[in-house]
Amino acid sequence: MKKTIFISAGSSGGHIFPAITLANKLKELHHDVYFIASNNRIEGSILPNHGYDLLHVTSPTVRKPFKGFFIFLKELMQSFKETHFHIRKYHPDMMISFGGSISFPSGWVSFFNRVPLYIHEQNAVLGLSNEWIAPVAKKILTQFNIEKSIFKSKMVVVGSPRTSEFKSYQPNQKVFTDLGLDPAEKCVVFVMGSLGSFTMQKMIADMITQQPKVDYQRLFITGTRFYESYHHLNDLDAKTVVVSSISLIDLYPNITLLVSRGGATTMAEVIGSTTPTLFIPSPYVTRNHQFLNAQSLQNALAAEVLDERELNVEILYDAINTLIHDDEKLNAMKNALKSLSQLNELDQIVKELHL
Repeated sequence: MKKTIFISAGSSGGHIFPAITLANKLKELHHDVYFIASNNRIEGSILPNHGYDLLHVTSPTVRKPFKGFFIFLKELMQSFKETHFHIRKYHPDMMISFGGSISFPSGWVSFFNRVPLYIHEQNAVLGLSNEWIAPVAKKILTQFNIEKSIFKSKMVVVGSPRTSEFKSYQPNQKVFTDLGLDPAEKCVVFVMGSLGSFTMQKMIADMITQQPKVDYQRLFITGTRFYESYHHLNDLDAKTVVVSSISLIDLYPNITLLVSRGGATTMAEVIGSTTPTLFIPSPYVTRNHQFLNAQSLQNALAAEVLDERELNVEILYDAINTLIHDDEKLNAMKNALKSLSQLNELDQIVKELHL
């Protein structure tokens, strides 16, 4: 039976892209899908580019000063009002929250209007918005097994929609060779999130400068903020390539070792592509979720984790150099990653939603 489904997602690509993947699946099943989102935040540019119009709702922003609290309350009340209007107009059969500040008002308004609420949590700990609406959710679908939660009885581990995309994975191999890299040689890829990290970018750059000659290839994705500072590293050695940005999707088959942050989307893609990874989680994110994400894979013997606060150039170089030359360990990590998913996450989610 055709249903009308609202999806709330905002604030970061980690919430938005898995939601888009699910939305595409729901449309394939002939359901009507609408995004509850803010047109003046990141989702306002991402969703239209993927063919989705959004139902605008003000995204409440937490501000620390006393005066800012009243602005936050005003925005929150506006969010409640706008979400209520959309629900009354379209009469959705369910609301699915992927997180972000937009999900708090939309979750509670759904409850007050008797619209069944489902949550998908991409991280190894509930995000703030998802936790605040968890009491009124029918079910909480998770990418990881979240042990410590008072809402454990509502949780079902289904993985991330993003991982399912690797079931019909067809990368463009030319993206790798166009960089001047050789698919026959080992390659370490460094990427510290879409915006990069000042601390880690400098440490990686210092390591490359101190060790310009290595017996494997290196691709350093700096992010646009840092490219001007580090593009000169291209001149050190033919085996080292520095770019501002590039899609990892087309690179995964040729990545021997990924050195990365621990965001939810990266986790989903690493599992789906079975890419051995050395995680360096950001210590400055909400609820330390990147470390908990990475720890989940480390506990499954599917990845290794370094603590940025205890890291220096020598430790980083030694960790990479040891791993890249340990074929047995790399193969074991790939096999462990393969055991974590059958690439049927979307089917599991659809089943749990009774669609």
